[in-house]
Amino acid sequence: MGACTQESIVVRPKYSGDHTTNQIRGMWVICYNTRIKEMPYFPPPIHMDHCDCVIDKSRERYSSGDYEKIGTDNLTKFFTVTSIECDNSTEVKPEPTSI
Repeated sequence: MGACTQESIVVRPKYSGDHTTNQIRGMWVICYNTRIKEMPYFPPPIHMDHCDCVIDKSRERYSSGDYEKIGTDNLTKFFTVTSIECDNSTEVKPEPTSI
């Protein structure tokens, strides 16, 4: 006969959960404004999707307090690599049109 046991499953949250709304908005606005300046010919939704991806990956990897500890050089490298990853994963979709 088999026995049923309940094992505790530890599920790690996707995000650290300690970023303030202002931190998230601030990072997102910097990302968005930088992309608009560098690529003004892309429609805004492409920049929005890209920045959502970058900020989500940042929140997955770092807690709120990590940014000051990590240092500018390491953060620049992280955001550069992450931006490339998000460029590759963001689909370019046509704008919806009304009939």
